[in-house]
Amino acid sequence: MVDTDMNVNTIQKYFKLSDFASCDVDSLNEIIELFSDDATIKSGINETAKGKKKVSDFFKLFFGRNKQLKHIFEIRNVDENYMTEWVVAGLKSDDTLFSLHGFDYYQFDNSGKIIDLKVIID
Repeated sequence: MVDTDMNVNTIQKYFKLSDFASCDVDSLNEIIELFSDDATIKSGINETAKGKKKVSDFFKLFFGRNKQLKHIFEIRNVDENYMTEWVVAGLKSDDTLFSLHGFDYYQFDNSGKIIDLKVIID
């Protein structure tokens, strides 16, 4: 069993890096490294990615659509899984502003890497 503090720290790091990944390739690469080789992502607009290469491609496309992001979030432990409620304000690449509210649901592998991420946009 992985230390729950490690999982919380991973989620905190994921959101912190997300605020910079649109304009900083090191932050983008660090996000990708938070995921296991067999990770699965389902985005809030039904985009999916499975495996490290597809996860990498997913995040490059996702962060490439934005110039600037700012997240506020709260993490909750739900039956040894993790849910994060979040809001984000952003500036898209076409200079339009947006804001969203949603929830992320995480599962972790035995080494503390994210194995499953499901995003629900409210």
